Amino acid sequence: MFNAYYTYLALDLAAQREAEAAQYRLAAAARAERHDVSRFRRLVARAAVAVARAADDTVVGSAPTAA
Repeated sequence: MFNAYYTYLALDLAAQREAEAAQYRLAAAARAERHDVSRFRRLVARAAVAVARAADDTVVGSAPTAA
């Protein structure tokens, strides 16, 4: 009687641990993907800021000054 119960507990615990491992594995995969995407987004944002600063310098540099 107890052998079947202990076997059930062992299988249940193994299933829980496998589900937890799968959860951590999926979370790690999601973070790795996001890291690459965020690196690309940072690069695009830096390029946009550089373009905006260059345009601002051009506009401010050519604007007449008030005396």
